[in-house]
Amino acid sequence: MASIISDCTERFRQKLFGKTGGISEKTLQMHLGLYAIQVRRAKELLSALEKGDSPKENQIDGSLFRARKLDLSYCLSAAKSHELYFSILGGAGGAPQGTLREWIDRDFGSFDSFLRDLRTTALASESWAWTCLDQASGRLLNLLGDGSVTVPFWGAAPLLAIDMEDHAFILDFGWDRAAYLDSVLAQIDWESVARFLPLV
Repeated sequence: MASIISDCTERFRQKLFGKTGGISEKTLQMHLGLYAIQVRRAKELLSALEKGDSPKENQIDGSLFRARKLDLSYCLSAAKSHELYFSILGGAGGAPQGTLREWIDRDFGSFDSFLRDLRTTALASESWAWTCLDQASGRLLNLLGDGSVTVPFWGAAPLLAIDMEDHAFILDFGWDRAAYLDSVLAQIDWESVARFLPLV
C-alpha cells in the first residue's frame, strides 16, 4: 500500500537554507527534525493500525487502538501543516499576482487588508494560522488553530500555513512573536501558495 505521507526534509533543507532572513539555519534544522519525527511516527502508527485488530465495542475506551488513532490524527495534521509552512518560506515576499491576487482582493477588499487579517489571526494563535479556500463557497478565509489536533474546518483547502508555536521562533526572536511573524510575511513564496489553488 502506498504511503499517504513522505519525508520531505531534504527537499525543504535545500529550498530554505540561506533563504529565510531572520530564521536561522539552526532553527530550521531543529524544526525540520521535529517534522521528520512527526512523519516517522505517522508511518509507524499507520503500520500498527493496519496490522492490529480492532477492539470489541466494549473495549474501545482507553484502548491502544483509540490512543493510536488520536496520535495519528495529531501526527498527520502536524506533518501536513509543517509541509505547507516550509513550502511557502524562502520566497521574495511582495504581493501575489494572477488568480490568487484577484481572489484576495475579492474576499478581503485589498491585499493590505488580507495581510492585516492574516497577521492578527496568527498573533491570536498559539499554534497555527492558515489561509484556506472554502471549497463550498469559493471564499478565502484566515483561520487559526490552537491545541494539538485542531485543523481547518472540513471542506477547507489550506493554501498557506504559519507555525506560531514557540519552536518556530524562540531561538531567533526570543518571545518577540511579532518580529518572527513579520519575517515570515516578508518571505512568502506566493508562487508556491498559488499552486495550491484549484485549476480554474
